[in-house]
Amino acid sequence: MEFKPSMTGPQGQLYADPKPSPDEDAFQVNNTSEAYYNSPYYLANKNLIQPIPEPRAGVPLNINLADYLSAEAIAAILAAGAITFHSVGDTGAAKTGAHESAATAVAQEAGVADAMVADVATGGPSAPAFFFHLGDVVYNFGEAQYYYDQFYEPYREYDRPIFAIPGNHDGVEFAKEPISFSLEPFVNNFCAASPTVSVPGFARTTMTQPGAYFVLTAPFARIIGLYSNTGESVGVLSNTTIGDAQITFLNQQLAAALAARQADTANKNPQALILAVHHPPFTGSSQHFPSAAMLAQIDSCCQAAGIWPDLVLSGHAHLYERYTRTMKADGRQIPYVVAGNGGYYNLSKMKVNSSGAKPTASQHSEPDGQGNTITLDQFNDTEYGFLRITVNARQIQVDSLAVKDTQTTTTPTTPIPPPTLIDSFTVTLSSHVVSSVGQG
Repeated sequence: MEFKPSMTGPQGQLYADPKPSPDEDAFQVNNTSEAYYNSPYYLANKNLIQPIPEPRAGVPLNINLADYLSAEAIAAILAAGAITFHSVGDTGAAKTGAHESAATAVAQEAGVADAMVADVATGGPSAPAFFFHLGDVVYNFGEAQYYYDQFYEPYREYDRPIFAIPGNHDGVEFAKEPISFSLEPFVNNFCAASPTVSVPGFARTTMTQPGAYFVLTAPFARIIGLYSNTGESVGVLSNTTIGDAQITFLNQQLAAALAARQADTANKNPQALILAVHHPPFTGSSQHFPSAAMLAQIDSCCQAAGIWPDLVLSGHAHLYERYTRTMKADGRQIPYVVAGNGGYYNLSKMKVNSSGAKPTASQHSEPDGQGNTITLDQFNDTEYGFLRITVNARQIQVDSLAVKDTQTTTTPTTPIPPPTLIDSFTVTLSSHVVSSVGQG
């Protein structure tokens, strides 16, 4: 059975506009938070940690893709023996500098969104089943009034569910924004009790995730989404301000993932375990930082549960990076991918050494501080794009794709140029070996 686009879900969800309008070339609502974003107050407080909203009472933190796609779509995925999905972060488009026009910011975000729409429309049986957003949906502070321009309008033709973990910008409280708690607009749009139209003029309904952190169970894959809070510098999962609820959640979900593997005797590694968190554990970005303490928390949970992720996805740093972490204990290789090139107003450049040279991919290895080795396999700091991830019972394949930042769907006679390949690699689930497929 071919996996065909479907604008509706089994619980009344709507995913795309039946008759979408052309791409906009300017914001409908002018972004006015730029002054506050550059204010001395924000710069002095940009690493404050905010309390995490409680998950919806009585709702399991593990959701199933079958509640968001039709039975026919799930059957098609199972028949194909693989599932494909999109992932990227930092897609919001805000004008935050004198060098950047609003029209250019809109075009950058639209280019990525339009390419993803085209990937769904032309994918046939292997078309992506959903989009897992890696955070920073709306800049600069996740304001509700900007969801129209920065989320619903660019993805009005994306005919699939869009799941999301929040980024730091989604949760920062803007002093002049009338919200009662951090992440309120994100919760209203992604964690609603039922699918409803949030923004007039768009068919897409709100998502019904249980909270800011959750697990998505799908055929062949289990994705644990974590919320690394509002700090601009590094991510945080647990401390005295936000408590240990998320660590408890992670421990429980890792144990559940291990139990699911042990219960399936047909495959040695039946379901890929993917971990998604906005702040990257590793990055060489010149404008961002790795989150070593956050990584140590995740490692501690994995060590205690006796299971490690097969793939770790992050955003935050506005570029593409891939690292392979080789674990000292058993030699397994874990890829850590940074995909923060989803269309924000600028791209982060890689750090340079004292001679002004960037690191050389595949030749830059160093200890991770815990006895393991981390190797930079590939990076791209010049192109916007997205990930296409395909998982079956044997392996994960990740393709990093680049798009032109001004491509649009203006007329039928000017089709979107196909994305170009930045990087492609596989993870063999039984042996935990990462292999490069090719680079563009």
